[in-house]
Amino acid sequence: MSNVVETSVDASPEVTISPRKLGDTWDGWAGEVEENNGDLETSPWYFLSFATTVLLALTAIVWTALFLVEPRLAELPVWLSRSVSMSVWGVLSAVNLMFALVVLTVATGKNFVPFMKGRHIALSSIIPWSVKAGKLFGLSKDRIANSVLQVGNRLTVANQGVIERDELLILLPRCLDKQTRDDIKLMTSKYDIDFHICAGGQMARQLLVEKKPKGVIAVACERDLMAGVQDVKAAVPVIAIANKRPEGPCRNTNINMTEMENAIRMYLGKELLPVERELVEQN
Repeated sequence: MSNVVETSVDASPEVTISPRKLGDTWDGWAGEVEENNGDLETSPWYFLSFATTVLLALTAIVWTALFLVEPRLAELPVWLSRSVSMSVWGVLSAVNLMFALVVLTVATGKNFVPFMKGRHIALSSIIPWSVKAGKLFGLSKDRIANSVLQVGNRLTVANQGVIERDELLILLPRCLDKQTRDDIKLMTSKYDIDFHICAGGQMARQLLVEKKPKGVIAVACERDLMAGVQDVKAAVPVIAIANKRPEGPCRNTNINMTEMENAIRMYLGKELLPVERELVEQN
C-alpha cells in the first residue's frame, strides 16, 4: 500500500463551504517568534478552569436577574411564574451538569459523555468567553485553543470504538519538515495506513465526503484545527494534533510522534505507548 497521497481535489457540489487555505488564519502575521518557540501544548485543565469560571459567572447573573424581576413575576399567575423560574433554572442546571460530566470524563478517562458523540467541544458557545477569561490570566487565544483541542481529544477517545485501518483518515499539512514527513511515512507504513497531504480546508472536506471515514487524525496549527472542526461540525470523530512551529507558522513544523502513533493505535484498538512527557503548563 502506498501510504502517502498528495491531495488535490476540485470543489464538489456536495461541499458548499467557501474554500479556505490552510494557514490563511495567519494572514497579518508579522514574523515574530511565537511563545515557547512555537510549542503551545497546554493542559486541558486551563480551558476547563476558565469555562467553569464563565459558567459560575453566568449562574450568578441569572440568579441576580431572577431576583430583580421577582416582583414582576409575582404579578403573574402562580403556574406561569413557577414555569418561567423552573424553565430558566432547568436549562442552566442541564448545562452545568453536562459540563460537570465533561470534566469528570477528562479527569477519569471514563465515558460520562455519550451525548458528546458526534459533537466537539470546540463548537461550544462558551469558547469565546473562555478565551476572554484566559486573556485576563495572560494566556493567548492559541494557548486556549490548544487546551480546547486537548479536551476534545479526550472526549473523542472516551466515545470512540475500534475501527478498521481503511476507515481511518489522516490529514497532514504541507508545512511539516522533511524529517517529520519521513517519520510519519515510516510509522504509517508499519500500520499499513495511508495519509493525505492537503493544501487547504476545501481538500480536507472533499476527502471526508469521498472517503467517509469513521475516524480522523488531523494535523495543523491550533487556528486551522479549530476552523476545520467548526467547518465540518464534528461530523466524524477527530483527534486533533497541533503542530509545533519553531520557525513560525506554515514552514518546517513538526509534531510529537508518540502522540501521532497513540492516535493511530487508539483507533485500531491497540494498547497505547507510554507518553514521552506531560503536557507543558503555562511558561
